[in-house]
Amino acid sequence: MSDDERIETALRRRPADEREYGEPLAALVEGEGVQRVRPVIRPRSRTDGLRALAGVGAVLVLAGALIRVALPLGSGTSGSPTPFQPTGLIGCWGNGISFPPSVLTSAKANAETADTGAAAALRADLAQELDMPASGWTIVSQSDSQVMFIAGLTTGSDRAEVTVQRGTSLSGAVTADGWQVAGSGSCQLMAVAPAGYTTGTWGLDPSVPYSASATEIDIDVAELACSSGRSPQGRIVTHVDYSQTAVSVTAFVLSLLGPQTCQLTIPATPEPPYVVHLDQPVGSRDLVDGGTWPPPAIAHGGEVVVVPTPTAQPSNWHQPIDCSGEADGPGSFKAASMSAPFDVYCAVLPVGWQRESVSGEGRVVTTVTASYTGPSGQTLTLSEGDLCGAGQSACAPAGTSTGTAMFGDLEGQLFEGPGGADFTLYVGTAKATWEATGTGMSLETFKALTAALIIVGK
Repeated sequence: MSDDERIETALRRRPADEREYGEPLAALVEGEGVQRVRPVIRPRSRTDGLRALAGVGAVLVLAGALIRVALPLGSGTSGSPTPFQPTGLIGCWGNGISFPPSVLTSAKANAETADTGAAAALRADLAQELDMPASGWTIVSQSDSQVMFIAGLTTGSDRAEVTVQRGTSLSGAVTADGWQVAGSGSCQLMAVAPAGYTTGTWGLDPSVPYSASATEIDIDVAELACSSGRSPQGRIVTHVDYSQTAVSVTAFVLSLLGPQTCQLTIPATPEPPYVVHLDQPVGSRDLVDGGTWPPPAIAHGGEVVVVPTPTAQPSNWHQPIDCSGEADGPGSFKAASMSAPFDVYCAVLPVGWQRESVSGEGRVVTTVTASYTGPSGQTLTLSEGDLCGAGQSACAPAGTSTGTAMFGDLEGQLFEGPGGADFTLYVGTAKATWEATGTGMSLETFKALTAALIIVGK
């Protein structure tokens, strides 16, 4: 896997020594006014900036110690499959509440519709978390005091997870019928490692050609737990399962003792691959990574599976800091762009202009507005999104049409003399509407300012 994939996975990995917070955080942290922080699903950010993050040494210090148990390790950078057996369970990021994979196929779907207190708490949470799936929830773990729900997402392999409980009061938690939400967020299902180990992910080492007839495969293992920037070399063990259709290799990494920091470190030179010794060649069977569920195919029919290249960032996207006033003005175009289903444009203005306001922050953004004032009292206002309402795709302003002009890279209809403005530039599509209005300036100046609008990258 690439460095970007390793970094993104590490950032999203739940630390192996993170405890389950079944009690109020106030009981864990001294001081008054402690509020419980509930993770929620966010749109996945692009990883282009993660190398820069690694460069500045982003560090998160985690408390707690891990217990090490004696399990056999491969020697150096290679090893035979270990004699110990995996747990056979899966869980979110391989931690916390665990359950057999068969639960996902045997449990009833749409558990959110049940007439129970736990389902009522789930529905109350979904009413607030609009980026969560509205239906299709399944109970994967249930007791008298705790229920864990999981639902699939429309894109990617991740799932959404909500855990509810009763009997313990949690400050600020969503509550219904005596049950309250103890946690929610994204969930990548992974194999639960034996005690003292964490589950890793792996990919074929690109420096060694893959051979389906070989009894060795060279892999690069990514440790997902915090390790203070230390390499997993010397701490890797593997387990291999053979079936008629697949050879499954699961990588585990021996946990380090004591508190560790989540320090992202990219070696100056590539580390040597870990060599897995097989009892039998893979042949035409699938070679899969057993650490992730469902196991992704690494090779199929004797050939390496080619992973589709991620969609490149559009060339017309710009950094939010390029927007006038983003550094010191009110509001945030970055927040608005990340939450909006349409392209958000901002202005790049001459010296003397300042941003007065920006709206459009929140989990679900339907409209974004921004206003600017010039050195001589000129005004420029941008309105973007669902401006027409009720699903309409066209709501052109009043005024005299005077041709076309550019709204950034979009061509729009130009109007003179609409109510409250000297000029209005209008762009209407089935997806969204964009509008710019200006006062106190010439038509040439207005057209120059609107042509310079840029799209804020998501």
